[in-house]
Amino acid sequence: MTITAQGIQFLDRQVTAPAGRPFTIAFVNLDAGVPHNVDIRSAGGDNLFVGEIFNGVDVRVYEVPALAAGEYPFICTVHPNMTGTITAR
Repeated sequence: MTITAQGIQFLDRQVTAPAGRPFTIAFVNLDAGVPHNVDIRSAGGDNLFVGEIFNGVDVRVYEVPALAAGEYPFICTVHPNMTGTITAR
């Protein structure tokens, strides 16, 4: 899957991942000189995966461990107002 950040927001706010299998996120940071990452949380707010924070314009491919079926919020650690949801199914 691809998640893109631009204008201090995630453009891809609803994404789908395979349940029970590791997957990759191509994280595209289009905000020049602005640090972002993808931080996947449990429903209770625990960190399940925290991707590397990096300045745009750049791309990182994150290797994410398997998630059980369900919905998982994700945020940018640097800008917690940037939010989205991963649905594992």
